[in-house]
Amino acid sequence: MNYETNLTPTTAETTILQQSVTKPNDSRAVPSFLSGEAEVYRKNMQSGARWFFWIAGLSLINAIAAATNSKWSFLAGLGVTEFISGFMSALSTDLGNSSAVMVLGFVLNALVAGFFVFLGVFAGKGHTWAFLVGLVIYALDALIFLAAQLWFPLAFHAFVFYCLYRGFAANRKLKQLEAEMATSA
Repeated sequence: MNYETNLTPTTAETTILQQSVTKPNDSRAVPSFLSGEAEVYRKNMQSGARWFFWIAGLSLINAIAAATNSKWSFLAGLGVTEFISGFMSALSTDLGNSSAVMVLGFVLNALVAGFFVFLGVFAGKGHTWAFLVGLVIYALDALIFLAAQLWFPLAFHAFVFYCLYRGFAANRKLKQLEAEMATSA
């Protein structure tokens, strides 16, 4: 019997080798199915990170509406910006309709919205800490609506929290997959 090992790749092995993807500036080959899996995680992470921008934008629109004495607001806004707007409006009334107080309230709301933009930028770059900080702060913000017994904004907070968590989980899976690919090469 001849037990010689055939060192030439089979057709299936050649196909797998041809489907390997090489990262730029990296000599390691990554099988395409792993690359596809990483891309799914990356898209889910980006989707979760974009919610930080929605939170910031809608909260800022709510702040503009409050500063102009409008009676409407978005459900997706932050409770803290609603609180700041309400507090500043009452303070402005007590001080004889002071526009300076309303401007200060808008600036504070803009800073809060800017913080969520900051989180969105870093979460979009794959920083786990940005997702964690955002999840904690958004959960704490939901307590404002719970205390005020505003159920629709609270329900929307739960939905957005789920979307943020999904982005966080995808980010963790992506990091895990990248670590596995780095050690297997």
